[in-house]
Amino acid sequence: MDRTLIGIDIGTTGLKSNLVSEAGRIVAHAYSGYALNTPGAGRCEQDPEDWWRALTKTVRAVASGREESVVALSLSLQGGTLVPVDEYFRPLHPALVWSDVRCEEQRRQFASRFGEDYMYQKSGWKLGRGLNAMQIKWLRDNRPDVFEKTAKFLSVPDYISLRMTGRAAVDPSDAGINQLTDIRRRAYDPAILDFLGIDERMLAEIVPSGQPVGTLLPSVAEELGLPKSALLVSGAHDQYAALLGAGITRAGEVLVGTGTAWVITALTDEPDFSSGFSQSIPAAGNWGSMVAISAGGVCLDWFRTGVASSEREGGLPYSEIDSIAAERNPGANGLFFYPYFNGGAFPLRNPDCKAAFLGLDLSHDRFDIARAVMEGVAMQAAWVLESFRQKFPIPSLKLAGGASKSALWAQMVADIANCEVRTLTAFDLAPVGAAVMAGAGGGVFPSLEEGASRIEVGERIFSPDPARYAEHFRIFKRRACALSELYRN
Repeated sequence: MDRTLIGIDIGTTGLKSNLVSEAGRIVAHAYSGYALNTPGAGRCEQDPEDWWRALTKTVRAVASGREESVVALSLSLQGGTLVPVDEYFRPLHPALVWSDVRCEEQRRQFASRFGEDYMYQKSGWKLGRGLNAMQIKWLRDNRPDVFEKTAKFLSVPDYISLRMTGRAAVDPSDAGINQLTDIRRRAYDPAILDFLGIDERMLAEIVPSGQPVGTLLPSVAEELGLPKSALLVSGAHDQYAALLGAGITRAGEVLVGTGTAWVITALTDEPDFSSGFSQSIPAAGNWGSMVAISAGGVCLDWFRTGVASSEREGGLPYSEIDSIAAERNPGANGLFFYPYFNGGAFPLRNPDCKAAFLGLDLSHDRFDIARAVMEGVAMQAAWVLESFRQKFPIPSLKLAGGASKSALWAQMVADIANCEVRTLTAFDLAPVGAAVMAGAGGGVFPSLEEGASRIEVGERIFSPDPARYAEHFRIFKRRACALSELYRN
């Protein structure tokens, strides 16, 4: 029997596991959801035990009948979620999820002491109202009973690795988003730890992605139904795991992930802190640069279920939007949509800006509006890509996620960004990338690069017609700047 690998993606609302063969074929897939609790305004928590139950359920499902073939496992993670544990490694408080924003006072205190830019220059992530550093300070200020009893402040990868192997290990990309490290030194930052009132003994060991963490504890191997020889390998933040799943391992390669948010991630030779984009140490390559358009795919969802809903359950079908909107002229007959539901995205950097349609008149119907929504999101993504192009050419990019299923949307991205677009048929790339890391650390693949090249991910290629949207894109950017000015204080 061929050797197999398990990639596990521990997301914010659910966990996915993939079984991948050493030939690169996705053999089995399983998913299990769990709750995201909101005990108060701006507060998001989870029960770490839910992650473990979902992990056990899905790993047993994908390995069923092939248990003895499993060589290694690795993880793709939600970053910036905090789990304080006691000396017996039991959680002392519900996990504070990365999207929790209760730490405004702690953010203010940190900025007052260090300035607004210190955290970004050290960790690669902008100082905000969440993520591990500010969450630890919040516990110290508001739950001293928990803070004093905490033996280790962990995040998702280190909590899971501790349960699986007895060793708390965090990968560099997750260590960065946790905002406790000097990412350039790949080590914890003494000044940040001093501000928090903790030391390195209370944190996980930083282990490079693709390096072994340890074999499964015998009891865990039995619980998961896996061989006692199965190895856990250090993983990566979900966006960087997805790069591996997409076969992206070299500087200058770009992945556009299109879910609720559209996330643009590029591998680079050097960090670019002048961009303001998140900087990280990826699984493969030297550096990674990432920016999110938080209102991406959610814009089309909003349109089809909240605006163009029909009597059919679930709203207007995507397939109908695609087929009829494709018949409308590029530029949606002069209609522009600006996807700023969560504020003006890069490069506007205006959190007060609002979403808008400009140019709407009585000649437009719902399919003109649908096309304008799709074009607006694609133009915002192309605008971000212009910043990357100041550093390196982008002749081609890969498109994954929901928009990759739409030939119309993929062609829009190709035309507006003026580059070849390759859509990927594998939808969940993060657990696939985790399996690649498992293979490299477990000796199944000679390297991360070789493992990524073996993955069977089908592609469809869209060639650009830059003339199709050139003038419309210029107008889009000019009007976006004018729109943003309306919301300046």
